[in-house]
Amino acid sequence: MNYPFIYPGAIHMHTTYSDGSATFPHLIAAARDAGLRWVIVTDHDTLEGLPFAGWHDDVLVIVGHEITPDHNHFLALNVDTVISNQLPPQQFIDEVYQRGGFGIIAHPDERVRNSFKDIYRWDDWTIDGPSQREGRVVGLELWNLMSDWGEHLTERNKLALVLNPRLGISGPTLATLSWWDRLNMAGRRTFGIGGVDAHGFKRRAPWGEIEVFPYPWIFRTLTNYILLAEPLSRDATTATNQVYAALTAGRCYVVNRLDGDAPSIIFRLSRPGEIVEMGDTISLDRGPLLVEVDVGADAYARLIVNGEVMTSGIRRIRQTVAEDGIYRVEAYWGGKPWLFTNPIFVTAEESAR
Repeated sequence: MNYPFIYPGAIHMHTTYSDGSATFPHLIAAARDAGLRWVIVTDHDTLEGLPFAGWHDDVLVIVGHEITPDHNHFLALNVDTVISNQLPPQQFIDEVYQRGGFGIIAHPDERVRNSFKDIYRWDDWTIDGPSQREGRVVGLELWNLMSDWGEHLTERNKLALVLNPRLGISGPTLATLSWWDRLNMAGRRTFGIGGVDAHGFKRRAPWGEIEVFPYPWIFRTLTNYILLAEPLSRDATTATNQVYAALTAGRCYVVNRLDGDAPSIIFRLSRPGEIVEMGDTISLDRGPLLVEVDVGADAYARLIVNGEVMTSGIRRIRQTVAEDGIYRVEAYWGGKPWLFTNPIFVTAEESAR
Protein backbone atom coordinates (compact mmCIF):
# COMPACT_ATOMS: atom_id res chain seq x y z
CA MET A 1 0.00 0.00 0.00
CA ASN A 2 1.14 3.55 -0.67
CA TYR A 3 1.45 6.07 2.19
CA PRO A 4 2.20 9.43 0.54
CA PHE A 5 1.40 11.68 3.50
CA ILE A 6 4.11 12.06 6.16
CA TYR A 7 3.63 14.01 9.38
CA PRO A 8 6.28 14.79 12.03
CA GLY A 9 5.38 14.59 15.68
CA ALA A 10 6.71 14.08 19.19
CA ILE A 11 5.79 11.62 21.93
CA HIS A 12 6.27 11.67 25.73
CA MET A 13 6.19 15.14 27.25
CA HIS A 14 5.07 16.82 30.44
CA THR A 15 3.40 20.08 31.40
CA THR A 16 2.73 21.97 34.61
CA TYR A 17 -0.03 19.44 35.32
CA SER A 18 2.76 17.10 36.46
CA ASP A 19 6.47 17.90 36.60
CA GLY A 20 6.98 19.92 33.41
CA SER A 21 7.67 23.65 33.35
CA ALA A 22 5.46 24.47 30.35
CA THR A 23 1.78 25.22 30.25
CA PHE A 24 -0.16 23.69 27.38
CA PRO A 25 -0.17 26.95 25.36
CA HIS A 26 3.61 27.22 25.82
CA LEU A 27 4.13 23.59 24.80
CA ILE A 28 1.87 23.93 21.74
CA ALA A 29 3.66 27.09 20.60
CA ALA A 30 7.04 25.38 20.97
CA ALA A 31 5.82 22.37 18.97
CA ARG A 32 4.50 24.62 16.21
CA ASP A 33 7.77 26.57 16.04
CA ALA A 34 9.66 23.27 15.76
CA GLY A 35 7.57 22.23 12.75
CA LEU A 36 5.66 19.44 14.48
CA ARG A 37 2.13 18.58 13.34
CA TRP A 38 1.11 16.38 16.27
CA VAL A 39 2.20 15.81 19.87
CA ILE A 40 1.26 13.23 22.49
CA VAL A 41 1.32 14.71 26.01
CA THR A 42 1.78 12.19 28.83
CA ASP A 43 1.72 13.93 32.18
CA HIS A 44 2.39 11.71 35.18
CA ASP A 45 -0.72 9.95 36.49
CA THR A 46 -3.17 12.65 35.41
CA LEU A 47 -5.46 13.49 32.50
CA GLU A 48 -6.05 17.08 33.58
CA GLY A 49 -4.82 18.23 30.20
CA LEU A 50 -7.67 16.56 28.29
CA PRO A 51 -9.50 19.88 27.68
CA PHE A 52 -6.54 20.88 25.48
CA ALA A 53 -6.85 17.80 23.25
CA GLY A 54 -7.59 18.66 19.62
CA TRP A 55 -6.33 20.94 16.89
CA HIS A 56 -4.56 24.14 17.84
CA ASP A 57 -3.96 25.82 14.48
CA ASP A 58 -1.73 23.27 12.72
CA VAL A 59 -0.77 21.20 15.78
CA LEU A 60 -2.86 18.20 16.82
CA VAL A 61 -2.65 17.72 20.59
CA ILE A 62 -3.27 14.20 21.89
CA VAL A 63 -3.47 13.63 25.64
CA GLY A 64 -2.60 10.37 27.39
CA HIS A 65 -0.77 9.84 30.64
CA GLU A 66 2.34 8.17 31.97
CA ILE A 67 1.82 5.54 34.65
CA THR A 68 4.70 6.19 37.04
CA PRO A 69 5.40 3.79 39.89
CA ASP A 70 8.95 3.84 41.28
CA HIS A 71 10.07 1.81 38.25
CA ASN A 72 8.29 0.43 35.19
CA HIS A 73 6.86 3.52 33.54
CA PHE A 74 4.22 3.05 30.84
CA LEU A 75 2.61 5.55 28.45
CA ALA A 76 -1.14 4.89 28.51
CA LEU A 77 -2.89 6.14 25.36
CA ASN A 78 -6.49 6.28 24.16
CA VAL A 79 -7.85 6.08 27.70
CA ASP A 80 -10.21 8.49 29.45
CA THR A 81 -9.48 7.26 32.99
CA VAL A 82 -6.22 7.46 34.94
CA ILE A 83 -4.82 3.98 35.53
CA SER A 84 -3.44 3.54 39.05
CA ASN A 85 0.33 3.47 39.45
CA GLN A 86 -0.16 1.32 42.54
CA LEU A 87 -0.94 -1.73 40.44
CA PRO A 88 1.86 -4.10 39.45
CA PRO A 89 3.01 -3.68 35.84
CA GLN A 90 1.11 -6.62 34.36
CA GLN A 91 -2.10 -5.46 36.00
CA PHE A 92 -1.85 -1.83 34.93
CA ILE A 93 -1.03 -2.88 31.36
CA ASP A 94 -4.05 -5.18 31.32
CA GLU A 95 -6.20 -2.37 32.70
CA VAL A 96 -5.10 -0.04 29.88
CA TYR A 97 -6.07 -2.59 27.23
CA GLN A 98 -9.30 -3.58 28.96
CA ARG A 99 -10.34 0.07 28.75
CA GLY A 100 -9.77 0.10 25.00
CA GLY A 101 -6.39 1.78 25.14
CA PHE A 102 -2.87 0.76 24.26
CA GLY A 103 0.52 1.68 25.57
CA ILE A 104 4.24 2.14 25.21
CA ILE A 105 6.91 0.81 27.56
CA ALA A 106 9.00 3.85 28.51
CA HIS A 107 12.80 4.11 28.86
CA PRO A 108 13.21 0.35 29.51
CA ASP A 109 16.98 0.12 29.91
CA GLU A 110 18.00 2.76 32.43
CA ARG A 111 20.99 1.72 34.55
CA VAL A 112 22.45 4.90 36.11
CA ARG A 113 21.42 6.86 39.19
CA ASN A 114 22.90 10.34 39.65
CA SER A 115 22.03 13.84 40.83
CA PHE A 116 19.76 14.38 37.83
CA LYS A 117 17.66 11.23 37.91
CA ASP A 118 16.91 7.92 39.55
CA ILE A 119 16.79 4.59 37.71
CA TYR A 120 13.37 4.17 36.09
CA ARG A 121 14.08 0.85 34.44
CA TRP A 122 11.50 -1.64 33.16
CA ASP A 123 12.46 -4.39 35.58
CA ASP A 124 10.91 -7.56 34.16
CA TRP A 125 11.37 -7.91 30.42
CA THR A 126 9.16 -11.00 30.37
CA ILE A 127 6.28 -8.54 30.85
CA ASP A 128 5.99 -6.98 27.41
CA GLY A 129 2.28 -6.38 26.92
CA PRO A 130 -1.23 -7.40 27.96
CA SER A 131 -1.78 -10.92 29.27
CA GLN A 132 -3.97 -11.65 26.25
CA ARG A 133 -1.49 -10.50 23.61
CA GLU A 134 -2.88 -12.01 20.42
CA GLY A 135 -4.04 -9.27 18.07
CA ARG A 136 -2.87 -6.54 20.44
CA VAL A 137 0.07 -4.30 19.68
CA VAL A 138 2.42 -2.69 22.21
CA GLY A 139 4.93 0.11 21.77
CA LEU A 140 8.51 0.27 22.97
CA GLU A 141 10.36 3.53 23.54
CA LEU A 142 13.56 2.64 21.73
CA TRP A 143 15.21 5.97 22.40
CA ASN A 144 14.33 8.37 25.21
CA LEU A 145 16.30 11.59 24.88
CA MET A 146 16.24 12.61 28.54
CA SER A 147 17.09 9.11 29.70
CA ASP A 148 19.93 8.85 27.18
CA TRP A 149 21.41 12.16 28.34
CA GLY A 150 20.92 11.40 32.02
CA GLU A 151 22.67 8.06 31.72
CA HIS A 152 25.87 9.89 30.68
CA LEU A 153 25.83 12.52 33.42
CA THR A 154 28.55 12.62 36.08
CA GLU A 155 29.64 15.25 38.58
CA ARG A 156 32.72 15.88 36.47
CA ASN A 157 30.95 16.42 33.13
CA LYS A 158 27.72 17.97 34.43
CA LEU A 159 28.41 21.55 33.32
CA ALA A 160 29.66 20.46 29.90
CA LEU A 161 26.58 18.34 29.26
CA VAL A 162 24.23 21.09 30.38
CA LEU A 163 25.90 23.62 28.09
CA ASN A 164 26.18 21.16 25.19
CA PRO A 165 23.54 18.45 25.60
CA ARG A 166 24.55 16.69 22.38
CA LEU A 167 27.64 15.40 24.20
CA GLY A 168 25.36 13.18 26.29
CA ILE A 169 23.31 11.62 23.49
CA SER A 170 24.35 8.24 22.13
CA GLY A 171 21.16 6.56 20.90
CA PRO A 172 19.17 3.45 21.82
CA THR A 173 20.91 0.81 23.89
CA LEU A 174 21.82 -2.45 22.19
CA ALA A 175 19.78 -4.31 24.79
CA THR A 176 16.64 -2.34 23.91
CA LEU A 177 17.08 -2.88 20.17
CA SER A 178 17.71 -6.59 20.71
CA TRP A 179 14.60 -6.91 22.86
CA TRP A 180 12.55 -5.15 20.19
CA ASP A 181 13.83 -7.50 17.48
CA ARG A 182 13.17 -10.59 19.62
CA LEU A 183 9.59 -9.53 20.33
CA ASN A 184 8.79 -9.00 16.67
CA MET A 185 10.54 -12.21 15.66
CA ALA A 186 8.39 -14.07 18.19
CA GLY A 187 5.23 -12.63 16.64
CA ARG A 188 4.60 -10.20 19.51
CA ARG A 189 4.01 -7.15 17.35
CA THR A 190 5.81 -4.22 18.93
CA PHE A 191 6.20 -0.80 17.32
CA GLY A 192 9.19 1.37 18.14
CA ILE A 193 9.19 5.10 18.86
CA GLY A 194 11.49 7.84 20.05
CA GLY A 195 10.44 9.84 23.10
CA VAL A 196 11.61 13.34 23.96
CA ASP A 197 10.47 13.10 27.61
CA ALA A 198 10.22 16.88 27.66
CA HIS A 199 10.12 18.54 31.09
CA GLY A 200 11.96 21.84 30.64
CA PHE A 201 13.74 21.26 33.94
CA LYS A 202 14.84 24.45 35.71
CA ARG A 203 18.26 24.30 37.37
CA ARG A 204 20.46 26.76 39.19
CA ALA A 205 23.74 27.79 37.58
CA PRO A 206 26.38 30.21 38.93
CA TRP A 207 24.90 32.95 36.73
CA GLY A 208 21.24 32.21 37.53
CA GLU A 209 18.44 29.85 36.62
CA ILE A 210 18.72 27.86 33.39
CA GLU A 211 16.32 25.54 31.62
CA VAL A 212 17.75 22.13 30.73
CA PHE A 213 16.30 20.88 27.46
CA PRO A 214 13.90 23.77 26.79
CA TYR A 215 10.80 22.74 24.86
CA PRO A 216 11.65 24.63 21.63
CA TRP A 217 15.00 22.85 21.55
CA ILE A 218 13.89 19.35 22.50
CA PHE A 219 11.08 19.39 19.93
CA ARG A 220 13.79 19.63 17.27
CA THR A 221 15.41 16.39 18.42
CA LEU A 222 13.72 12.95 18.35
CA THR A 223 10.92 13.22 15.82
CA ASN A 224 8.49 10.45 14.86
CA TYR A 225 7.29 10.60 11.26
CA ILE A 226 4.01 8.79 10.66
CA LEU A 227 2.99 7.55 7.21
CA LEU A 228 -0.65 7.99 6.16
CA ALA A 229 -2.65 6.99 3.12
CA GLU A 230 -4.81 10.12 3.48
CA PRO A 231 -4.10 13.61 4.86
CA LEU A 232 -4.66 14.22 8.56
CA SER A 233 -8.32 15.04 9.05
CA ARG A 234 -9.33 18.44 10.40
CA ASP A 235 -11.69 16.58 12.69
CA ALA A 236 -9.64 16.09 15.85
CA THR A 237 -11.08 12.72 16.80
CA THR A 238 -10.53 11.31 13.32
CA ALA A 239 -7.01 12.74 13.18
CA THR A 240 -6.14 11.30 16.59
CA ASN A 241 -7.29 7.88 15.42
CA GLN A 242 -5.16 8.28 12.28
CA VAL A 243 -2.09 8.92 14.45
CA TYR A 244 -2.88 5.98 16.72
CA ALA A 245 -3.46 3.68 13.74
CA ALA A 246 -0.15 4.66 12.12
CA LEU A 247 1.79 4.15 15.35
CA THR A 248 0.24 0.80 16.24
CA ALA A 249 0.71 -0.47 12.68
CA GLY A 250 4.38 0.53 12.80
CA ARG A 251 3.99 2.99 9.93
CA CYS A 252 6.53 5.37 11.41
CA TYR A 253 10.23 6.08 11.76
CA VAL A 254 12.34 8.04 14.24
CA VAL A 255 14.92 10.70 13.38
CA ASN A 256 17.23 12.73 15.61
CA ARG A 257 16.87 16.07 13.86
CA LEU A 258 19.85 17.49 15.74
CA ASP A 259 22.03 15.76 13.18
CA GLY A 260 19.82 16.38 10.16
CA ASP A 261 16.23 15.99 9.09
CA ALA A 262 14.69 13.19 7.03
CA PRO A 263 11.17 14.38 6.22
CA SER A 264 10.77 11.72 3.55
CA ILE A 265 12.62 8.43 3.18
CA ILE A 266 12.25 5.31 1.06
CA PHE A 267 12.06 1.91 2.67
CA ARG A 268 10.03 -0.59 0.68
CA LEU A 269 9.95 -4.15 -0.53
CA SER A 270 8.52 -4.80 -3.94
CA ARG A 271 8.06 -7.01 -6.97
CA PRO A 272 6.02 -6.34 -10.11
CA GLY A 273 2.55 -5.22 -9.11
CA GLU A 274 3.21 -5.25 -5.36
CA ILE A 275 4.84 -2.75 -2.99
CA VAL A 276 4.88 -2.70 0.81
CA GLU A 277 6.26 -0.20 3.33
CA MET A 278 6.88 0.06 7.07
CA GLY A 279 4.37 -1.88 9.13
CA ASP A 280 3.19 -3.98 6.20
CA THR A 281 3.43 -7.74 5.77
CA ILE A 282 4.31 -9.52 2.54
CA SER A 283 4.72 -13.18 1.65
CA LEU A 284 7.49 -14.82 -0.36
CA ASP A 285 5.02 -17.23 -1.96
CA ARG A 286 5.27 -15.33 -5.26
CA GLY A 287 9.05 -15.18 -5.28
CA PRO A 288 11.93 -12.93 -4.16
CA LEU A 289 11.58 -9.28 -3.26
CA LEU A 290 13.56 -6.15 -4.02
CA VAL A 291 14.52 -4.04 -0.98
CA GLU A 292 14.99 -0.34 -1.69
CA VAL A 293 16.27 2.13 0.90
CA ASP A 294 17.06 5.82 0.54
CA VAL A 295 17.42 7.83 3.76
CA GLY A 296 17.73 11.12 1.86
CA ALA A 297 21.21 12.05 3.09
CA ASP A 298 24.75 10.70 2.95
CA ALA A 299 24.33 8.72 6.15
CA TYR A 300 25.51 5.17 6.73
CA ALA A 301 22.41 2.99 6.32
CA ARG A 302 22.09 -0.60 7.48
CA LEU A 303 19.46 -3.15 6.57
CA ILE A 304 18.72 -5.20 9.70
CA VAL A 305 17.08 -8.61 9.32
CA ASN A 306 16.11 -10.57 12.44
CA GLY A 307 18.43 -8.38 14.49
CA GLU A 308 21.48 -8.91 12.26
CA VAL A 309 23.03 -6.60 9.65
CA MET A 310 22.27 -7.99 6.20
CA THR A 311 23.87 -5.24 4.12
CA SER A 312 24.75 -1.56 4.31
CA GLY A 313 25.52 1.46 2.18
CA ILE A 314 25.89 5.22 2.10
CA ARG A 315 22.42 6.72 1.76
CA ARG A 316 20.99 3.96 -0.46
CA ILE A 317 20.56 0.19 -0.35
CA ARG A 318 19.23 -1.99 -3.14
CA GLN A 319 19.11 -5.71 -2.50
CA THR A 320 17.16 -8.78 -3.63
CA VAL A 321 15.96 -10.93 -0.75
CA ALA A 322 14.40 -14.37 -0.62
CA GLU A 323 14.34 -15.05 3.13
CA ASP A 324 11.51 -14.45 5.55
CA GLY A 325 12.14 -12.28 8.58
CA ILE A 326 11.77 -8.90 10.25
CA TYR A 327 13.32 -6.21 8.02
CA ARG A 328 14.13 -2.74 9.33
CA VAL A 329 16.59 0.09 8.67
CA GLU A 330 19.01 2.00 10.87
CA ALA A 331 21.10 4.97 9.75
CA TYR A 332 24.07 6.69 11.36
CA TRP A 333 25.27 10.22 10.69
CA GLY A 334 28.83 11.09 11.64
CA GLY A 335 29.04 7.78 13.48
CA LYS A 336 26.03 8.64 15.67
CA PRO A 337 22.67 6.86 15.65
CA TRP A 338 20.31 9.01 13.61
CA LEU A 339 17.34 7.14 12.07
CA PHE A 340 15.38 4.00 12.95
CA THR A 341 12.47 2.63 10.96
CA ASN A 342 9.81 0.23 12.07
CA PRO A 343 9.97 -3.14 10.32
CA ILE A 344 8.42 -4.73 7.29
CA PHE A 345 7.34 -8.31 8.00
CA VAL A 346 8.25 -10.92 5.40
CA THR A 347 6.59 -14.30 5.71
CA ALA A 348 7.51 -17.54 4.00
CA GLU A 349 4.03 -18.53 2.89
CA GLU A 350 0.74 -16.87 2.10
CA SER A 351 -0.94 -18.86 4.87
CA ALA A 352 1.46 -17.33 7.43
CA ARG A 353 0.00 -13.84 7.06
